Amino acid sequence: MVILKMDPTKIKGKEFFTIELDLDKNNVTLYVNGELRNKIHTIKAESLFDRMLKIAKLKFLKMRAKVEQA
Repeated sequence: MVILKMDPTKIKGKEFFTIELDLDKNNVTLYVNGELRNKIHTIKAESLFDRMLKIAKLKFLKMRAKVEQA
């Protein structure tokens, strides 16, 4: 199982998320602020995890750029 957690002390955003990848069961789980938001069972769990990670990274970088401009 692979778990990605963002350190809340280093982020100035309003929401904290965790994306979990369970390769044994082929599940990808998304938690926002500790609350289960989405659980997906798919054959291509690893590629879905990679796409979710890429989207989360781009959103984070966009948010950080807005904070730096202010």
